[in-house]
This record gives sequence, structure tokens and C-alpha cells, in this order.
Amino acid sequence: MGSPVYGPQQSPIDGPVRKPRKSILKATKCPPIKALRPLTRAITDIFPLELFRLIIDALQNDRRSLSSCSLVCRAWLPLCREHFNSHMMVQPENASEFLDLVTSPHSSINMSVRHLTIQKQQTVVDHFYLVHSPANTPTSAKPASHFPNPSTPQLQLSDILYKATSLHYVTKLTLQKGYGEGSAMATYLREFLYLEDLEMRSFEFLSFADLAAVLSAQPNLRRLSLTDIAWSGPSSSPTSSSHGIIPSDTNNQSKCVLPNLRRLELFMEQQAKLFNWILGRSTIPSVEYVEIGGITDVDDAIAVSRFLRSLGPVLKHLRLYSPSRISQVNLVHNTGLESLKISHLHIGLGERKENHSRTNSESDEVCTILSQICSPHIRMISLQLLFNEPECFAFIDWTTVARTLSLPRYQKLELMELRIPRLKKWMGNTIMRTLPNLANRGILAVANG
Repeated sequence: MGSPVYGPQQSPIDGPVRKPRKSILKATKCPPIKALRPLTRAITDIFPLELFRLIIDALQNDRRSLSSCSLVCRAWLPLCREHFNSHMMVQPENASEFLDLVTSPHSSINMSVRHLTIQKQQTVVDHFYLVHSPANTPTSAKPASHFPNPSTPQLQLSDILYKATSLHYVTKLTLQKGYGEGSAMATYLREFLYLEDLEMRSFEFLSFADLAAVLSAQPNLRRLSLTDIAWSGPSSSPTSSSHGIIPSDTNNQSKCVLPNLRRLELFMEQQAKLFNWILGRSTIPSVEYVEIGGITDVDDAIAVSRFLRSLGPVLKHLRLYSPSRISQVNLVHNTGLESLKISHLHIGLGERKENHSRTNSESDEVCTILSQICSPHIRMISLQLLFNEPECFAFIDWTTVARTLSLPRYQKLELMELRIPRLKKWMGNTIMRTLPNLANRGILAVANG
């Protein structure tokens, strides 16, 4: 046994000196961390490139880290560039630089661009004159004020598309502000093998046949968005275009137009012409998402109703904007509908006077819409109600609305939204009081807007 320890002023009689206990509150010194070493080349070569892609995609919002990753190796450079140069916009002022870039043998962005936007003109295009002008008025006969300033550089859309085909992995193409376009661009659209998303805004075609040729050029499209599209000239047959006959695959009436289309967005006049062209085939695309605005003409409303009926249970999401002809639209056959959003639904005195001979439920647009929904999968309904006068609020039979929403097909409803501009407090109280079941479930939302 070892000898006890005594202090300098302590005798053996006083006993041994006890060492103080270590405090559990006192910070202990952590052992040094060994420096991290990079993995060896033999290990990293085993990892698949898809694993590195997942890591780089997680850094898409951290541009500093992406810059560092792009310097690691040549294989990582295109993966990082997808987040730096994924979108390119071509305008008249930078068209020459774009052409020099894509045609340069030293260019290395051809693999990284995913979204290409081509804006042919800087001025705002107004198709009001086109749509409401005589059908036999050629484009060359339009007034001088209808065309852009000749001093601005003109951009030839066909030339840009021809050179842009070197961007092999473009998945989304946006074309804006074009006058007098023909079907020549259809040839170049076929070269974008991975194109799935096509947007056209403020475009005038020489004829509807030219528009049909462009739309049927790329069968891989999954989303199509047309905003303010017009065509001049008489209503010609969609089997011929300004640049000759449309390819034979579009002449085949038994072949579906846009067979892979899943999302359709239209904000234009003369929609009946487009829908009748699609419905003229033996089969139609299985569109799951439809967004339509500007249904003002009776023929357009009837064509929209036919198209929605043909979709049947395939349609899952429907958005209607400014549906002044909502009475012609029937949703009975869309038994797979999951969400419905209707905005600018006008309810006014003029409509009530026209329907004075009808019963309340027949002249009530809200009750009519809810009674047409036969889908047991409906989860969201959003209605924007526009009252010409506050007194028009009484035109809606809220008791019938409550009775309809209590039907078994609305058991999966997760949100019932009513948006009313200039909402009065008494309006909200009335809705909450007459729809107690939805209010108690917490799925009723009444908002001002």
C-alpha cells in the first residue's frame, strides 16, 4: 500500500490531504479533431454520376457552393451549369450575340440550357384589330401603326430556332410577340427532341393551318400554353398552310393530336376553332389539367363543353377565368375531378332579369355548378363571386348550397373557398351561418378578393 500524502504544513497526525473533486459544470477540453482527408481516386471512381447529380441539385440555391463544385472536375461542370444557365432569353438587341455563342466551336453551354425564351419584338402586340378585322384583310394591308418601329432590329424567328437546335436538352420553349408567322418554324420544333413545354404569347399566324402545323410538330409536348393567339386570312382548312401542305402525320385524322399532352392553358379568343380541330380526331389527348380564360362567345363555350365532356374522368384539375358563358359548360361527365377553380363569376341584376321565368336553383350559377360536380374525388373548390350590387348576394340560394355540399360525393372536400371583392361583414356571417357543417370541419374559407 502506498504512503499517504501530507501537505507542507501538515503533520501525519492531521491525516492525508484529499484532492478536490472535479466539477461536472466545468467545461472539459475536447480531444483534437483529425483533419478530414478527401477520398482516394479509387473510391470516388466507384460512385455513379447520378449520385453526384443529386448532391449538386441540392445546392441549386447556393451559388457559391455551385461555383466551387464546378471547379472539381469536367464531369461536374455541366451538372453545375444547369443551375447557372438553365434559362436563356433572346431579344432583338442580343440576338447576334446569341447566334455567335451557340455557333461557336468553343461553346460549352449546349448541354445546360433547359428553358429558351425568344421574344421577336420589344413592342407590345395588340391583336384586337386582328381579331375584329374583316377575315379577308391580309397582314400586309394592316395600318402602319399596327407594326413595330422599323428602326428597331428585326429578329427572324426561323433563323433563331434553326441555330437554337444545337441546345440539345431544351425542355421548355417560350415564343413571344410575333407577327405574320407561318408554319416554317414547325420544322425546327421537331429538332428539340426533349421539348415538353411550349408557350406562345402574343402571336399572329398567317392562317389557322399554320398554327395547327406548329402545334402538331412536336408530339412529346406535355404542357401547352397559348395566350393572345390570333390568325389572319379566311378560315382555311387545317390541311394546308402558307408554306405548303402540313406533314402527312397531321393529315391523318385517325391519329391523336398532341398525344402526350397533360396540361392545357388557353387565354385567347376563337377557342372553338382550336377545340374543334382537336376533337376532329378519333382520339384526344388525356389532359389532366385544363386552364381556360376568355370564354365570351357561345361557340367557344359549346366547344369547351364538348372538350371537357370528351375528357371524362381523365380530367383532374379545372380552372376557368371570366366564364360569362358558364351555363354552356357541363361538368357531369368529369367524374375524376379533384379541384375546381372559377374566377370572375358575375352575378348581377341583368342576368336575373333575363332569367326571371326560371326558378331560383336554375338561375343560381353557384348551385348549378355544385349540382354538376359528380366526382367523389373532389378536394378543393374555389369560387370568386362578382356582385354588381350588394343586393345581388341574395340571388344565391345558400340553403340549397348547404344541402348540395352535404351530399356523399363531397365527403373528401378539404377546402371550400369563396372569394368576394368588397366583402361585407354581414355576407361572411351569412355564409358561415348557412354552411355550419363546412365551418365546423374547418374547411370553409371566405375571403375578400
